[in-house]
Amino acid sequence: MDKETYIYKVKNGLKGVSDSEAMIEEIENHIEHHLFHSIQEGKSEAEAMECLLREFGTPDEIVSSFQKEQPVSARTFLLFHLFCNSALFAAGITITVLHAWLESPFVHAVWKGISVSVWLILAAYILYWVLIGYQGVREFGQRGERLVLHTILISMVPNVIFMFVFLFDLVPAALFQSLLTPWFIGACACATLLFPACGRIGCYFGRRQLA
Repeated sequence: MDKETYIYKVKNGLKGVSDSEAMIEEIENHIEHHLFHSIQEGKSEAEAMECLLREFGTPDEIVSSFQKEQPVSARTFLLFHLFCNSALFAAGITITVLHAWLESPFVHAVWKGISVSVWLILAAYILYWVLIGYQGVREFGQRGERLVLHTILISMVPNVIFMFVFLFDLVPAALFQSLLTPWFIGACACATLLFPACGRIGCYFGRRQLA
């Protein structure tokens, strides 16, 4: 097997892997360096390739190792967090509708529990966006920082829509009277705008963990 065939098989195998272009470039650099060093030692190209196969493994082995390191694709990561945030919104809307239209002791108890815990819920929600950054960098390395920002900007679309719907009185404020105070509304608006910054904080801690 010559160098071109080796690299072609690696490229072909990494097509479905996140950030494959950066990986392939890094692999090519290592291969070029290894072959150059081997030829400098007086080995022929065939001997250098044999040495490369022993030390680096076959193209299939390289592809397999990268796929094991990244079991989660970038698309899966983004869709998972978009689904999670949308599910939280759906749950909140469902509880609000049930509280407004259904006389149920259970729903009333849930609503009362939420009412006395709004600040704690907001703090936990902010930590969720920090976790996205941390998980993104842990999963994808430094290349994951751009993915984290992209994921957060898409996932926070429901938050931004709800904020504008509420500010323009498209939803009766009386539905949330027991939940929302001016201070809490302001805190929610600020938190929404700071979600990308929260993600960057998570990225910072993720980088420190990798170091």
